[in-house]
Amino acid sequence: MFRRNLLKSIQTLVLLLSIIGGVNVLVSITTLSPVFSTVSTSVDQGQLSEPSATNGRGSFLQQIEEFLAPSGYEQAREDPSYAINIPPTELGYSQFEPSDISIPANMGVVWFNDDDSQHSVTFNDTSPEAIDPGTIAPGGFFIHKFSTPGIYEYYDDQNPSAKGRINVGAEFESGQYMNMLVGGDALPFEAGKVGRTTFSFVPNDNVTTIPPSLSITYNVAIADSNGTELYSGQFDDSDGILDLELIPSSRSLSSSSSSSNQTTTTTTTASSNQTASSSSSSSNQTTASNFVTWGPDLTDQEGVASDGAYHVQGPVLTENEDYTITVSIASIDDTIQQQPPSDDFLLPSVNSTGTSLVPLVGDG
Repeated sequence: MFRRNLLKSIQTLVLLLSIIGGVNVLVSITTLSPVFSTVSTSVDQGQLSEPSATNGRGSFLQQIEEFLAPSGYEQAREDPSYAINIPPTELGYSQFEPSDISIPANMGVVWFNDDDSQHSVTFNDTSPEAIDPGTIAPGGFFIHKFSTPGIYEYYDDQNPSAKGRINVGAEFESGQYMNMLVGGDALPFEAGKVGRTTFSFVPNDNVTTIPPSLSITYNVAIADSNGTELYSGQFDDSDGILDLELIPSSRSLSSSSSSSNQTTTTTTTASSNQTASSSSSSSNQTTASNFVTWGPDLTDQEGVASDGAYHVQGPVLTENEDYTITVSIASIDDTIQQQPPSDDFLLPSVNSTGTSLVPLVGDG
């Protein structure tokens, strides 16, 4: 079905569907027109908070207005990356899954209505920007690209008890080869209070052009404050920007475990809004058993090209200590990088005493 596929050329598809009347689909028009430039002028500067004692935690975190987007960034961000589901129910009280997320500015979100009843995405008047409510027919979807940082609270007017919250970040951390955009200004984080947070890794022009002809393959490793590797994984992304959500969880997870929005096997993982198989999995994990990985949220019609967020759940950001995430580019358009561009990014806690990064230490 279309809802499982990458939302490429969505303007043409919506126009075609409206003509033939075959599918009832609602799309937020404000998300379909280009709103970004090669600098971050798309972000509403008036919505950015002034630097405070909390924000002034070192030069490694910068405000989004300083972000110089690489060429092709606008095109790479045309399609949504993060998917929220409205699951089927016989009682008519479907909730948003997930209901509370943190994403970086300039990311698009798509809501899929899997229920047999009509639902809506209706934002409160307190939102940083005015968003027209969207009524979603069964099998339909609604899209919005969040350009203005701040907290967006919304509900389903068909079921007001169903509520959601999106925290759009206004910070990023720069590296030599790429930048890390921070979801919801989650850094520095406080263990037990930080929720699921998406980080976007955007290659610089000195590395490659985005979007790529085929895809970019990323290697990701996460280490604790001692430099001990906690997690490693590999991800393919067809738009060139790696969107990776970290979901702190102190409970033990294994390859046979499952949650409400994921299923795991020994060879591949899948979430409720995307299809994955052992022959076409877009991620390859070599990680401890207490982590679970799934994604991407969106794929192409062949189930190969990936253009959505990935999700990593496990014991990360669960202690008030600094973590390090190392991101390297293993291949570009199936061409292996002999000297992979690699950057270390700090994930500081509220107890952070500095901005120094601890070298990664292997298990051996």
